Amino acid sequence: MNRALWIAATGMESQQLLTDTIANNMANVNTTAYKRSVAHFQDLLYQTIATPGTPTADSETSVGIQMGNGVRTVSVSKNFTQAALKSSSSSLDIAIEGNGLFQVDLADGTSAYSRAGNFHLNSTGQIVTAEGYTVAGFPAVGTNATAIDIASDGTVSTTVDGTVSNVGRISLAKFPNEEGLSSIGQNLYIETESSGTALTGNPSTSGFGNVAQYYLESSNVEIVKEMVDLIASQRAYELNSKSIKTADEMLRMVTNLR
Repeated sequence: MNRALWIAATGMESQQLLTDTIANNMANVNTTAYKRSVAHFQDLLYQTIATPGTPTADSETSVGIQMGNGVRTVSVSKNFTQAALKSSSSSLDIAIEGNGLFQVDLADGTSAYSRAGNFHLNSTGQIVTAEGYTVAGFPAVGTNATAIDIASDGTVSTTVDGTVSNVGRISLAKFPNEEGLSSIGQNLYIETESSGTALTGNPSTSGFGNVAQYYLESSNVEIVKEMVDLIASQRAYELNSKSIKTADEMLRMVTNLR
C-alpha cells in the first residue's frame, strides 16, 4: 500500500507536467511559427519478486512477478512539423515552406534561430526581428528603398528611384536534430550538443525549403487535439488521486484492526 502511494504520486506529478505543457501550447495557439511542445514519459525501474521464466511447481508454465514503481518524465521536446501559412500585408513578413530557420544575432554576439519571419527595417537599413535582433542571413536593403521583393529562392531585390537592384540572397540554417534545440523564448532557439552544428544554405537548395513573401507561418498547435489531451490528462490525474485515497483507506483499515 505504501508502494501504491508512491506510484500514484509519480503519476500525479507526470500528469501535472503534461497539463502545464498543454496549457503552454494552448496559450501560444496564435503565436507566429510556434512549435508545440510534446511531453514524453517512461516507466520506472521494476522490482523483481519472482524471476520471469521460473516454472511453477505443478506445471511447466513460466511465471514471474515484477512490480513497477511508477512513471517519470523523459523529456519535453518541440514538434517542428510545418504549420499553415497565413497571408500578410507587410513585405518583410516571410514564411519558410519546408526545412530551415532564420539565423539571428543576439545582443551578446551569439547566434539564435527562429521560424518566425515577422521582420522589420531598422534605421540603418538592416532587417531585424521585433525585439531588434539583426537577422544574420538577410542582406541589408538600405533605408531609401521604396519596394522590397523576395523570390522563393531567397533572392532579395529593392527598388530605389525606379531602379531595381539585386542586393543579395537570404541564407537559412538547419540542424541534424531540430528537436535538440533549446528554446529561450521570443520565438528563438539556440544550438546544443543534442541539436548538432548548424548547416547554412540558401532557400530551394541542398534540402532547404522555399521562402514566401507576404506570408507568416502559423502555430502548429491544433486546439481540438490539445483540448482532448487536456481532458485525458485531467482524468488520469483524478485516477491517480483516487489510487492514493484508496491506499490511504486500506492503511487505515489495517491500523484499526483489533
